[in-house]
Formats: sequence, C-alpha cells, structure tokens
Amino acid sequence: MTLLIDADWLIYVGCCAAETEIKWDEYIHTLHSEPSAVRAYVTNKIAEWKRFTLHDKVVMCFSDYPSFRGQLYPEYKATRIGKRKPLALKATRSWCSDNYESRIMPTLEGDDVLGLLATNNEYEDPIIVAIDKDMRTIPGKLLVDDTLLTITPIEADTFWMLQALTGDTADNYPGIKGCGPKTAAKILEGAATLPEMWALVCAAYKKAGLTFNDALLNARLSRILRNSDYDYATSTVKLWEPMALHQ
Repeated sequence: MTLLIDADWLIYVGCCAAETEIKWDEYIHTLHSEPSAVRAYVTNKIAEWKRFTLHDKVVMCFSDYPSFRGQLYPEYKATRIGKRKPLALKATRSWCSDNYESRIMPTLEGDDVLGLLATNNEYEDPIIVAIDKDMRTIPGKLLVDDTLLTITPIEADTFWMLQALTGDTADNYPGIKGCGPKTAAKILEGAATLPEMWALVCAAYKKAGLTFNDALLNARLSRILRNSDYDYATSTVKLWEPMALHQ
C-alpha cells in the first residue's frame, strides 16, 4: 500500500506555484517565494493522493546527478543546461527528505528509482504517482492526475519501443528524424511480443539510413529501469541487451 511519488516533479511544480512577482516601480521587479507555501502545496497533494488511492505509505523518489544516460549520450538533456530553476527548490528537497521516506540511487534519475521500486517487490502494492509519459513504460499501477491506470507488461514494452522510435525532444535524444507517434505506432502495428517489436524497430532504423547501434542507443536511453536492469550490490546499471530476447 505504497505511493511512489515523482518528487522531482512534485516539488518543481510546487516551487513554481509559490513564486510571486512584485512590480515595485517601472524599474524594479522582484520575484520571491514563501517556503511555507511550497510545503503546504506538497503536503496537500500527498493528502489528496492518499485519499484517492487509500494508500497510506509514501516514498519520495529523487534524481541523482549526473545521470548514467549522460555517459551514454553526452547530449542527453543538454537543452536544459542554464535554465533557471524555481526559487526554494533546494530547500524544499531538503525538507522532503527530512519529513518523508525518500529514495535516491547513484547516477539514476527519479524515473528510474520509481521504475525499480515499482518492480522489485520491496514495497507492498506500489502505485507510481507521476505525469511523465515515460512512466507508461513500467508495468504496474500508475496514477496520472485523477486517473489510476494498470499497465500490462506488453503495454509497457510497446510504449518503450514507441519512445525508442520517436525519441524525446524534452530529454534531447533523437530517435528517427521525422518519426512521430502515429508513424511509430504504424511501424509496430501487428507486433505482439517484444522480440517482434524490436525487429521492426531495427528495420525502421535501417530504412532511415541509421544503424543497429543507433537503435540500441535510443532503446537504452528511453528505457526506464526495471528490477532486472540494476545491480543492487554494486549500485550499477545493467544496460539492456537485445540478445537476452533470444535466450
């Protein structure tokens, strides 16, 4: 009965909502934030999710930096460098860690922490709470706004392969240029298993003048980690290998 919360997203939104601009005169504008308002936002959202799901345990999942994906592809999330973060973000993260059970793992993004904890049986009846579409690549329960979804393993694999085809402009990895969601869905049409989908993905990359290694890189970048993708003893990622599909 556990809510696994995308804490990066929650506190970011809360900090943005708490910012207030004041125009003192024609020449002076200031921006300030009340940390108490951010804490109230976070507390109230968690209370809403608890009431909706009847789950009483909360685990806040945070990102570590740098991400292992940056080692695979240096341009990963490079478009976000230099962008201003909302006020009170660091203080709110510290407050969350002091007041809620929080999890962070070396070189992993919060999404990966969510994916691991949702699939490793560490917590009873886990529900991921997030709005990031990437979390649809994880089999299990997902709360998006006021909708509770149950994502099957094949649905999770399908969404992952769609992401491998389209890439992600927000995370700045390319996929196949010009391949949008509709085209990607058409490419995977008729595939019923992950090996079948992967074969179609590789064929699409080849048709676009790209290589197997291009397809593999995008599959690894788009894969949110599951229990089988991590060595807990050494705190290292086990990169997805398509050879495992045929073993």
